[in-house]
Amino acid sequence: MDFLAYIFLAGALAFLPSLFWLWFWLKEDDHPEPRREILLVFLAGMLGVVVAIILENSFSSANNVFQKFFGYGAFWFSILNIFGFAFLEEITKTAAAFFTAIRSKYFDEPVDAMIYMVAAALGFAALENILFLGESLKVGVTQSVMVSAFRFINALLIHVSATAIIGSAFAFSFFHKERRLRELFIGLFFATLLHGFYNFFIIKSVGGVLNQIWITSFVILGAAIALVLFERAKRAKI
Repeated sequence: MDFLAYIFLAGALAFLPSLFWLWFWLKEDDHPEPRREILLVFLAGMLGVVVAIILENSFSSANNVFQKFFGYGAFWFSILNIFGFAFLEEITKTAAAFFTAIRSKYFDEPVDAMIYMVAAALGFAALENILFLGESLKVGVTQSVMVSAFRFINALLIHVSATAIIGSAFAFSFFHKERRLRELFIGLFFATLLHGFYNFFIIKSVGGVLNQIWITSFVILGAAIALVLFERAKRAKI
């Protein structure tokens, strides 16, 4: 496979799943947001991958120093990295949406927060997919398609679901801004738990059927929570 074909295939496999899910969420919005604003948030989410990698590398290095100082074992080192990385990714996606659309004039109804947060999550997932698929394409096209299908169903949905939980905090505090910090703390806490436990079962996977059931269960749980919160946000009133 020549270089240009390699780049094109990696881009297509990475972006198509994100674009599909973006279309799915946008069609659920009764008052569609400006496409330019959605694109801006999507691109900010992509940029967030770079920021997240820098933060994760710094966190891992700090964790390594603390491990040597306090003497805790490899298991707890791994756990702190898994949930720490999940937290940093959720913070990064939140910042991508907050510093673009959520602070703008277009954030004029509660459900908008979830739309913009999902757009940021999908941008983040799209660039993350490129990094994963770029490596898998070195193995072969078949392997790349398998990775794309897995991330289409699982990893991408986890990104969206976890970030939608945080988006609901902005949505439900739309008319009560004095409660926003508390709502955001709760949203970040549960989003990190969902994302972290998913990562835990992925990283600790030994290929067993039970492990795959746990992974799929977290994906289904996350998607169900996100859809319920979205419907509640659409009906949110003063």
